Amino acid sequence: MLCNAYLLEGAMSGRTLLLGEVAHIVGQSTDPRSPRGGDPLDKALRDEADNLMLLCAQQHMEIDAKAALDAFTVEWLRRAKQEHEDRVRYLTALGPEKATTVVRMVGSVHGNAVELSRETAADAVTAGRRFPLYLESYNRHGVEIDLRHTPGEQAAAAWDAEAAAEASRHYYRQATTVIEDAVRHRLRPGIERESVQHVSVFGFARLPLLVYLGSLLDDTVPTDIYQRHRYEQSWAWPAESGPVTDFTAHQVQAGRDESEAVVVVNVSGVIAPCEIPQGLSALRRYEVTPAGAQTGPDILQCRASLRQLEETLRLFLARLEREAKSLRRLHVLPAVPLSAAVALGRVHHPQVHPQLVIYERLAGSYMPTLEVGRVPG
Repeated sequence: MLCNAYLLEGAMSGRTLLLGEVAHIVGQSTDPRSPRGGDPLDKALRDEADNLMLLCAQQHMEIDAKAALDAFTVEWLRRAKQEHEDRVRYLTALGPEKATTVVRMVGSVHGNAVELSRETAADAVTAGRRFPLYLESYNRHGVEIDLRHTPGEQAAAAWDAEAAAEASRHYYRQATTVIEDAVRHRLRPGIERESVQHVSVFGFARLPLLVYLGSLLDDTVPTDIYQRHRYEQSWAWPAESGPVTDFTAHQVQAGRDESEAVVVVNVSGVIAPCEIPQGLSALRRYEVTPAGAQTGPDILQCRASLRQLEETLRLFLARLEREAKSLRRLHVLPAVPLSAAVALGRVHHPQVHPQLVIYERLAGSYMPTLEVGRVPG
């Protein structure tokens, strides 16, 4: 119960096994050797359900270990039991339409990674009034994409511009293969079988890879994208009652080349005109910015703000589809929160919209690192 382990199936054999053990909060016996047996609870009540917990063997051994009795007190165990039972009652009250398949992608950002466990994602999903659906074909962990050991991650952050560019090309080839394999072989079969009706996405990785992940997600399946909130150290979206930020997309520079353009997405920070690569400086340029608000890393305070940004990006691409029919490549310089990068990929339609060329700041300047979609032919 405490570790949320599944206690009806063997991890190695995959067979149905009863792995749970019944543990007493107050020891069954009043003998001094019985863990917490000295509590005044009536002996007749010690085998009642209120004094029992279902645990895995390791947790059972740990709470009863003599060296840990000061940590696992009667009060602590009763509170843990109550919290777990409250959570189970809440989840079982939700209908099947509230189920969601969790997609977690974890990589390194500037050499750092964060904790994004199955339990972390489950807590955030539950706070959003859904419950995680872990199908057997996904090994009960949803769709997990781990990029932390992908060859080239550290080298791609090299300070030398030429070395960084070469390392990035190699790293992104490896990483996109891992992402595509996970989506194609683990998520899409569930969608095709109609066992996946809703998806919840958690991503902590370099921005171009988050855009790529978003581009592979099926736009016909309702999807929630989650954001890591730095100050709360939580992935759960705060209450929707907070301020909602609107966004705008506008053209800031004309250009003669009808086949290529640039969009600078200034949301979590600002990319100054002087930072735009020389080869892009003469192209038609657009900007996506907050409307009446300052850019900042915590600008997406609530889920509604992310939806507003997603809708702004969707309308912007639709505008290009109408007004710039000769446009074949759109160079994207993003200063966005991680969730917004996934949203950008989701709104892009590879058969309708121009190819996206995603840039990343490497060795002090912005370089093209990843292409999303194909150049319209």
